[in-house]
Amino acid sequence: MPVDRPVIVSRVVAAITAMIMAMLAVAALGEWVLIPSSWIREIDARGVTWGIDTLAGHQSWHDAAVLWAVLSGPWFVYPCVAILGGVLAVRRRITARAAIVTLLIGLLGWGLGAWCKLLVERPRPIDAVVEVGGWSYPSGHATNISIGAVLVISLVQVVQRAWVRWSATVLAVMGAALTAADRILLGVHNISDVTMGLVLGTVVTLLGLALLPAVPTTERPVP
Repeated sequence: MPVDRPVIVSRVVAAITAMIMAMLAVAALGEWVLIPSSWIREIDARGVTWGIDTLAGHQSWHDAAVLWAVLSGPWFVYPCVAILGGVLAVRRRITARAAIVTLLIGLLGWGLGAWCKLLVERPRPIDAVVEVGGWSYPSGHATNISIGAVLVISLVQVVQRAWVRWSATVLAVMGAALTAADRILLGVHNISDVTMGLVLGTVVTLLGLALLPAVPTTERPVP
């Protein structure tokens, strides 16, 4: 039987509230603990220097890093989640509503990540390899790729073939790790920005999925 995510007002309010609270906690942690910390700033500075030095003199590495920055952005992540959800809905593994709600959880997480940046307003490292606008904490790419990874892993749990589930999980985790490294290599984020981006994306998505849980319906799937 297909999986659904029933929309109950109280659960929706609880999910949004919990996700916002998690975002505010990440913002507070950055503003009052991480960014003011001298040893965190030292680690961040070393990370930026390492990234820039690693790409120096390697044009092919630089081009690959820039390309991955494009492919790992939200304009790629969320369409992939939408397509996966759509395919599963068409194949009657999940309901259309479950696919839509899952995507909306991701889009809300994207918005909360952008809001967190505006609350903290941390400037980007000044020695970045490429020029990027916007604030630095938390990393938007890290936030969105972790949201996408959690959503993909959640969606593929309805697939019967274990190798498909495990392959998708490994690829999702590898994509998140590669994106985190990519932001540091390009020097556009500090290590703390990327780390907290991964934390924020993972936590808000898990909260959304937990408070809007997937449940089987009584409908029989089409063979």
